[in-house]
Amino acid sequence: KGKVNLSWTNLTGEDGYTVYYSTSKNGTYKKLTGTKANVVKFTSSLSSGKTYYFKVRSYTTVNGKKVYSDFTKVVKCKV
Repeated sequence: KGKVNLSWTNLTGEDGYTVYYSTSKNGTYKKLTGTKANVVKFTSSLSSGKTYYFKVRSYTTVNGKKVYSDFTKVVKCKV
């Protein structure tokens, strides 16, 4: 209850991933802390019975700045 485990295909050459979530598919997405793994356990402030939407993008660091990939498809998850 109140938890979501997300995983995705690991890429080669990335420095990490950033996960975003929203309470509506086309709504405003909140950014979670970046992760080096291709799995994240999201347990912060999720309400049981509510639907959430997630998307992920990878990043590499070039000249000290993060360069992001395109987003994954949005995934819907009911907690």
